[in-house]
Amino acid sequence: MRALLAVSMETFLRLRRDKIFVPAALVGCGLLIMSGLASYWGVEEFIKILYDLGSFAWLMTGTTVAIFWGNKIIADSRQEGSLEVQLASPISRSTWLLGKFLGLTAALVLLSLIFLAGWQSIYLSYGMGWMPVRDVILFSLLSVSWVVMAAVSIFFASMASAAVALFCSVWMFVAGLITAPIMQTLSPDTPEGTRKAVETLAGIWNLHLFDASQYTAGKEFLSQMELLSRLGYGALLIGVFMSMACFFFNRRDIIG
Repeated sequence: MRALLAVSMETFLRLRRDKIFVPAALVGCGLLIMSGLASYWGVEEFIKILYDLGSFAWLMTGTTVAIFWGNKIIADSRQEGSLEVQLASPISRSTWLLGKFLGLTAALVLLSLIFLAGWQSIYLSYGMGWMPVRDVILFSLLSVSWVVMAAVSIFFASMASAAVALFCSVWMFVAGLITAPIMQTLSPDTPEGTRKAVETLAGIWNLHLFDASQYTAGKEFLSQMELLSRLGYGALLIGVFMSMACFFFNRRDIIG
């Protein structure tokens, strides 16, 4: 446990001091503020546009950082030689990899808190007061998707080169965004085999389950059971990808 915490803290501190941290925080908050300005394009749909653009900015910025950092922390450790040094101490490969993931998760949580402060500034600047609790839940759920993509990025980085891992992670993110829309737009003439394949894929890998922005514009928010099921889905994905990451990392040449 001590080794796990040590690796986690080191990773968190390195990411917090990383050159991308401050620009990511500024870009994310800037996009959220621009979402507030752009929402005035449609006065009658101010809230809907605000949440649609805000959640999109939150998702894209955080996911980009999560994929980049997940790939970076593994690739840098190999290039610097710190991986071999740390594994020479009494620490297993799985513990090292899980420590890296926990440190990355902590950095993403810090980034989400900064974004949340930026969202609150929109409320205050427009005289809307303090954000409702549902906003905290909404963006926390979106932040879970960041952690899922961080696990995906670490999974690919544990078994492939940096370039291949980055490409595969981006592809998985895009696939997670398009599986549900494709399923919903299938025509009645679609072959049954194809329909079942798409429905199965959308049921397994669907990042839209972390976006609840459509429930904020005068609609009833997610029930407690629905929210727990989506959080459980995220935890399941994280567990699966990190388990596979540890499996492949334990069998791969660390300098490969």
